[in-house]
Amino acid sequence: MAFVKVKECLTNPRQLTKLIVVVVCVCITIYQLSECVYKILYPPITSYYKFRYNETIKYPSLTICRRPSYKNYLLPHYGLKTTSMDDYYAKTFLKFPFNTTSIENFLNRTTYAFGEVIALYGFNGSGLKNNIKTRSTYLTIRGLCHTIIPQETVTSFVVGTGYYLYLSHNARDKTKDNDGLSTSGFEIYIHNENDVITDQDNVHSEFLYLETAEDMHVTLSVQTYSQVSTSKQPCVDDSTYSKSQCMEKCFHNAIARKIGCTVPWLRHLDEEYPQCSNSTSIDSLYEAFNDPTKFTESCNCLMPCNNSIYQYQIENRRDGDTISGPSSQINIYFQSNLVTELTDVVSYDWNTFLADVGGSLGFLLGLSVIGVVTVLEEFIRIVFRIKRGEAEEEKKIEDDNKLPTLEQSNGESLKSVMEFMANCDMYEHLQKENENDTKY
Repeated sequence: MAFVKVKECLTNPRQLTKLIVVVVCVCITIYQLSECVYKILYPPITSYYKFRYNETIKYPSLTICRRPSYKNYLLPHYGLKTTSMDDYYAKTFLKFPFNTTSIENFLNRTTYAFGEVIALYGFNGSGLKNNIKTRSTYLTIRGLCHTIIPQETVTSFVVGTGYYLYLSHNARDKTKDNDGLSTSGFEIYIHNENDVITDQDNVHSEFLYLETAEDMHVTLSVQTYSQVSTSKQPCVDDSTYSKSQCMEKCFHNAIARKIGCTVPWLRHLDEEYPQCSNSTSIDSLYEAFNDPTKFTESCNCLMPCNNSIYQYQIENRRDGDTISGPSSQINIYFQSNLVTELTDVVSYDWNTFLADVGGSLGFLLGLSVIGVVTVLEEFIRIVFRIKRGEAEEEKKIEDDNKLPTLEQSNGESLKSVMEFMANCDMYEHLQKENENDTKY
């Protein structure tokens, strides 16, 4: 017996009330089920914040860029119309001798090599050892920057197990820029191993400035963030991936395609290009570096799923010894093995989805497994009934089509019989005439 008699709803208030309640419950159920489907397609993310003590810690990489970045006294020898590459403007390379030298040779002579910047260094209690790897990178404004990458983890967290750098400089006088910052010193970037320092703003990199003739002690702390890749916020789950490297490659390839040549400032190019040999190309390159937005709009570089963010705190800062002159030294180390972790987890899965669906159907519609089976049986019965009716209708149409053919066949048979009988009567008539002729 049906719970609601639809035909009696207009005459029986009780049945009408039942119908209204059922419709409201069905609407609410549909809404809740749509929410469940949405959450299973776009699951919510829950973040857990915790602290953990690591037995070992891997140090970040350091990138050191000298200020001033170029040997400015050599710039006029190459016909440059400036005394500092920081003051670059259009047509600076107009009188550059492209026919006798190249941009690469110019950079090799006017920038500071690794040994000219980092005179001494040590890591994890050892100096000049194979426990670190180095690389050097040309940048337009910062000149030649040098990166130190650690190749081992540390188990002790004191000043002696961190970085020690003795940085060489030749500036005797300290001058200040418009921001009150010394124009002579060293930019030190603290970043992940896979990240690179570019001429544009760098994401997830801490930066400190060490002036000449200065002694500094810096402590580090690290925060790790593990993100879940979703359709709304995708990320790359690859330990060797770096967004800064991806952006740099995309940006440099876009510039090379525009100017049609390459210089040492451009890296990771997908195609081979000739060396730039005119000032117009160099001006276009600097213009692109000053306004990178239109070149990076098409770059689809996602964030990595796992990030390590290093932060620093200056513990001690004082003037260096007079014996060292304008050179500086710095110690960078972890004081503790405490690591802060932020982890994202998916807070809605298929088990929760089934529980929510069952709860909605059971609470609002009173459905159970047996009820669902009954509904399915009734649905299948209706389908079979419809199929059976369609089959009977098709059979009736076929029988109706066969009926005219049968009547036509019967008519033709009757005609044949009548013709046969007529032929028989004619034969008897002829036979009688023959007999009469014989008698006479």
